[in-house]
Amino acid sequence: MKESPKGHRLWPEPIWYIITILIFVLLVSIGGYLLVEQQKEFLLHDKQLEIQTIADLKTNQLVQWRKERFAEGASIRANAMIASRVADFNNDRDKSKVKKEIRLWIENLIDLGEYSDGILFKTDGDIIFSSSKENLTPSRHNLYMLKEAVIENELILSDFHRSETSGGLEINLVVPIMYVDDIDSKCVAVLILCINPLKRLYPLIQSWPTNSKSAETLLVKREGDSALFLNELRHTRENTPPPTQPITNINMPAIKAILGEEGNFTGVDYRNEVVLSTTRVVPGTKWGIVAKIDLSEVLSPLYKSIFMIVAVGIILLTAMTLGVFLWGIRRKSESLRKLIETEKKYSNDLKKSEELLEHQVLERTRDLIEINSLLRQEIFERKQLEQRLISAKRLEAIGQIAGGVAHEVRNPLNAILTITEALFKEKEIEDNPEFEPFIHHIRTQVNRLVHLMNDLLDLGRTIPEANIQPLKLYDICRETVELWQATGMAKNKGAVLKCDEAYYNLKISADPIKIQQVIFNLLENAGYHTSGGKDIIIQLMPPATFETMSMAVIRITDHGSGIPEDKLSHVFDPFYTDRKGGTGLGLALVKHFTENMSGIVQIWNNDEQPGCTAEICIPLYQEELK
Repeated sequence: MKESPKGHRLWPEPIWYIITILIFVLLVSIGGYLLVEQQKEFLLHDKQLEIQTIADLKTNQLVQWRKERFAEGASIRANAMIASRVADFNNDRDKSKVKKEIRLWIENLIDLGEYSDGILFKTDGDIIFSSSKENLTPSRHNLYMLKEAVIENELILSDFHRSETSGGLEINLVVPIMYVDDIDSKCVAVLILCINPLKRLYPLIQSWPTNSKSAETLLVKREGDSALFLNELRHTRENTPPPTQPITNINMPAIKAILGEEGNFTGVDYRNEVVLSTTRVVPGTKWGIVAKIDLSEVLSPLYKSIFMIVAVGIILLTAMTLGVFLWGIRRKSESLRKLIETEKKYSNDLKKSEELLEHQVLERTRDLIEINSLLRQEIFERKQLEQRLISAKRLEAIGQIAGGVAHEVRNPLNAILTITEALFKEKEIEDNPEFEPFIHHIRTQVNRLVHLMNDLLDLGRTIPEANIQPLKLYDICRETVELWQATGMAKNKGAVLKCDEAYYNLKISADPIKIQQVIFNLLENAGYHTSGGKDIIIQLMPPATFETMSMAVIRITDHGSGIPEDKLSHVFDPFYTDRKGGTGLGLALVKHFTENMSGIVQIWNNDEQPGCTAEICIPLYQEELK
């Protein structure tokens, strides 16, 4: 030990080294803990805002969906022509002809709407027409709704109830058919439409605008002393009846929703997993909405940050320890050089030790630079995810607008079809070939509008993970080419499919309908810009790796006029088109479907003009990577 000038013994130098290192470890630990807690709070706050926004969006969509059903029912109720024909039927006038017209009317309602069945009753409960052979005998529920509609003469949108034939959950739209004569109006029949929630309501509820392995939206209501889940659950097996939960389980967000509690909650879901959730009550109903995501998924980015913080702390601690010991060695070397100036060999060895330590410090510095580079990459990826979220919300808004437009268009379409079909059933017109072109033209234009509405709705929907399945890429391409060649666009044009034998059995993970629509839309676009007598080349390229993901590559090359450089960056924008009669949705749907399947799509002009090339990259099926 050393002594102070006054004779007191001081602590040995190793103890000072240990105390210094312990203080440094304590400071690094506190700083790391505060940083982790701050990032955890940020993640929870950011994700809670996202879930709250989605819950509000789903609630508004459900309110809008109910308004659409009431508006559609009001349109049917106000249809004087239908009421008049039903009155004719009740008065035994043209019964067979009227029944055919009613059948056509109800079948058109089912085709254009989201209904699975339709039954037209007399006010005494007798069935005038049923679109289903199974519903030939009125159920108790239908008779009850019939009686209430006849008494009130008002539209009724029922709550969820179990079908007495299929046993599944369904909703009924009950519409009294009011006949207005010279004196007053009276109910002459009641139309009960069975709403199939699988067609639109469940997809509306279950769609989630961002990529997530655990997030889902639940629709619940109270049934006695239990909470009943109304929609299909993401984390249960298919064809499994919706579970119920006792209302005493107040730690479950679904229970809080049916009890009318709105807000943000952390609790457990039907799997007993801890979740971050937001609850809302759907106005005008007994339904509750729960938007939730697993807490473990929300905090998963935090684990990577903890690992990096620990790694940085270890590196800094190592550097600190080496620095402290280097400082001590230097002090000792100075003392030794004063005492033994003649020991050159020791001096040389000490110098080599110093150089070695400096080299190690440089290596640690390079490690820190690499870690900083990784952090910058993570920030860049986060910004990309934010841009995708903004894009997904924008498409979700387009989907909501499209739903309203579809409603506003379908009612006139329904009226046009009903009136047209009834008009052309008249004896003076039915067998007259002079009117046949007009019938064909009306039907063609109505179908065109229906396809346009479907494209708008597809643009706002995400592809469910359940639809992603392994597919043989060559077979999909071959079938799509054959389908395209059967259309009018392929007239005087050819399509050549090229593929090496090694890739005939290459499999991808994709939605079979959406990937075929992507290839078909690109073929149709290439065919439009390719003059007659020239071939379009569809080539399956060798698989490539994009951001650690292995993908199959499809290239579609045409020999058209190409795309102006100032328009090339806008070709995937919705409603952007310079094609006469085009809607601007074809390439927008291509990009939307491809990115929803975790793929990439891009278009460029050929280096050797004329023409341009479209490239689609779709993830390989995992089996292909083994």
